[in-house]
Amino acid sequence: MPPHSLLARTTTSALAAALFLGTIAAPAASAVPTDPADRFWKSQPAPAVPQQPGYQITGYNVGKGNYRGAIDPQTGSLWLTNVSPFDGASESSILEVDPNSMEVRKRIPVTKKITNTGHGSIAAQYEIGVPRTGNTVWTTGAAANEVNVWDKHTGRLLKTFAGVQHAHGIVFAEAMGVAIISTTRPGGLVFFDLNTLQPIGRAVMPGGPKQMGAGIAITDVSAVGATVTLPSYYSSLTQFRITRPGGGAVKSTITWNTTISEQGHGSIVADPRTNRVYVNDLYQGLVTVHDLRTGRHISDVFTGPGTNSLLVFGGKVYAANYFAGYLSVIDQRTLGVSRLLTTGIAPNQLLGWKHNTFLVIDKSSIIVDGGYTGNRGTDHIWKVRRVG
Repeated sequence: MPPHSLLARTTTSALAAALFLGTIAAPAASAVPTDPADRFWKSQPAPAVPQQPGYQITGYNVGKGNYRGAIDPQTGSLWLTNVSPFDGASESSILEVDPNSMEVRKRIPVTKKITNTGHGSIAAQYEIGVPRTGNTVWTTGAAANEVNVWDKHTGRLLKTFAGVQHAHGIVFAEAMGVAIISTTRPGGLVFFDLNTLQPIGRAVMPGGPKQMGAGIAITDVSAVGATVTLPSYYSSLTQFRITRPGGGAVKSTITWNTTISEQGHGSIVADPRTNRVYVNDLYQGLVTVHDLRTGRHISDVFTGPGTNSLLVFGGKVYAANYFAGYLSVIDQRTLGVSRLLTTGIAPNQLLGWKHNTFLVIDKSSIIVDGGYTGNRGTDHIWKVRRVG
């Protein structure tokens, strides 16, 4: 995908590649940490960063090649994927982390080897989600075209859904008993039953063969149905209304579709309270704002180089600027940036945790040691707490 700004063109190839990779999920060897270095993944605090009024920012050394995290609604654990190096994965794990102490509770090492053009030799895991019910963790592997379901207690691989082209985002409509995964060829969504672990339908974006489903925003969830808003990696933003008549296959209708810029990553958040949906534009360094009910473009907010992950928190929208190493705080009333917060290099995901604290998962080691060679614990997780 060609860059759309001078900054993106001058960014290292490793940084750019890190945003697009995914590989095949693999059977877990063990739920018990086997690497002696595991116990040291929170051996020291991360380096101090500048503090801003109204915030307390604390960092921890956790993981190697961190990519995405999800909070377990039942236990409060942080489940974390890590992959290294991003320019040809040779190592990957799924971690269960205590977010209070940042100690690693469990590591599921991925041992399966793969042959995959341009994506390394190990069957790495990238996106991750944990339902509110049951005992499962879901992960996707984009390059392997697979969705995987794991037993979160034993680390055992329960199910692999093959042939899910560029499997990417994960959300759950639990009142409907549905797991929702974004995909491509055709671009859109695929649906799975949370209890039987069976496929139960698909939704296709307009221009499906040319689109690549990315992040997912889900709203209005009930036993009757849910609203799902989906950006493409390329130039489309689509909203679906999904239903599941009689508890059978998922049916979908397109509520609206609109054109967006070729933004490259597809992070999205929705805020029903303000009736807005926000989508990142990685290359132009901005967030596009749309009406949640109609798709109408409202505004562009210039946030910073490599705008990536988004989070609605405390009535504000936070945007991680991957190429610049800081967060932009967007005021929803003025649709302007009201504050900049500095965390670690290459912030890759913003994740809500407590009512006054969110987490920032970064990939500092992509820069610090030139691709994770011999690295343990260079990547950071930051707690950003609102105070006062």
